[in-house]
Amino acid sequence: MWYAVGGGVALLYLILIFTLGLTTLRKGHWVMFILGIFVPLFWLIGAVIPPRTAAQTV
Repeated sequence: MWYAVGGGVALLYLILIFTLGLTTLRKGHWVMFILGIFVPLFWLIGAVIPPRTAAQTV
């Protein structure tokens, strides 16, 4: 039973890390993404802070 709970938590962790990493890249924080490979806290910070440059509207 504990294996199922641990597996579910691990799967949720991997999904969150993948999502936060991609969000960090989309916002233009390349250095935060690279550092996040070693310390995933940087992906969380990079996903929360505003984008590097404002999007231009046509």
